[in-house]
Amino acid sequence: MDYQTIMSLILKGRTYMEITASVGCSRRDVSAVKKAITTAGITADRFASMTAADVEQLFPDGRKTASQDYADPHFALVIEEIKHNRFFTLQQGWVKYLGSTSEQKKYSYSQYCELFNRFAAVTDVVATLQHEPGKAMFVDWVGPTLPIMDTVTGEVSKAYFFVASQPYSVLVFCQAFNNMKQEAWNQAHVKELAFIGGVPQLIVPDNARTATHKRTRADNEVVVTKSYRQLAEHYQKAIVPARSNLPRDKAHVERMVHAVESRVIGYLASQTWTSFEELNDAVQERLLDLNERLRRVNGSTRQEVFDAEEAALLQPLPDQPFESVEYKQLKVGRNTSPATTSTTRCHMS
Repeated sequence: MDYQTIMSLILKGRTYMEITASVGCSRRDVSAVKKAITTAGITADRFASMTAADVEQLFPDGRKTASQDYADPHFALVIEEIKHNRFFTLQQGWVKYLGSTSEQKKYSYSQYCELFNRFAAVTDVVATLQHEPGKAMFVDWVGPTLPIMDTVTGEVSKAYFFVASQPYSVLVFCQAFNNMKQEAWNQAHVKELAFIGGVPQLIVPDNARTATHKRTRADNEVVVTKSYRQLAEHYQKAIVPARSNLPRDKAHVERMVHAVESRVIGYLASQTWTSFEELNDAVQERLLDLNERLRRVNGSTRQEVFDAEEAALLQPLPDQPFESVEYKQLKVGRNTSPATTSTTRCHMS
């Protein structure tokens, strides 16, 4: 039982419904933690200095979990660093964690990132940071599709639209792909980061299948997919999926999707498209209209706000864009060479 997370949410004033949905626990579990908080006189300030081990001692059950063999990362401090230091990355947090004086074992970088994602998923880090320039980027697939007709064969395929936005400036990116599989999802992120010329500290997917999954059908815990974690590690950013049961995490996503559906896809739906290149050229023209020509109530455009207040706060892009690497086991015939594996690379530049 994740008592630390339940305690954190109680002290933040979350309801029983929010806590049970986020953590996957029962109302009885929440009541037990509330009772422990009252009995021990725990305040928000005191809780901020408590480790997972400190919390576990309040709920002794005579068993030792595997996580107790490892030093506890102080993710609340990591989030504070992200809030106040635009250059801070999860890798820097992990290096500090490795240098701690604890004699317990330390988590690997990938484990550290996954644990941070779980911690952030049940806190208000998204709601807190999405209104600060350069902090977050929201991403999703848009529902509507457009047909692409091959002029030679007459075959019709679907164009699926990836959309991303910076919640502070509301700058929007969109591109069409021929599927919504993992390779297209990763490629879309690489193109979006190149589009804005830098890397925000958080990326917030709206629980697309290429972003997250659940270990079992009955499991409430959302886990970031392996390939997506690799992309995040390459760009040294955190992935914090939007919480599906909390509308405040999804409000910007819904506004972003509506803008693309009405001002990009809806505008292009009446035309005939014969290639993805042709369609994406038209999408880019619509984005120019949305980002650079459409002025809001205060007279500014999305691009102007991004250039003036966000662009300089992004972390620099790595020297090389992310490449997906897929390893496959091969079965060879009797008279062939004994090769057993192959590597398939998809270049995302």
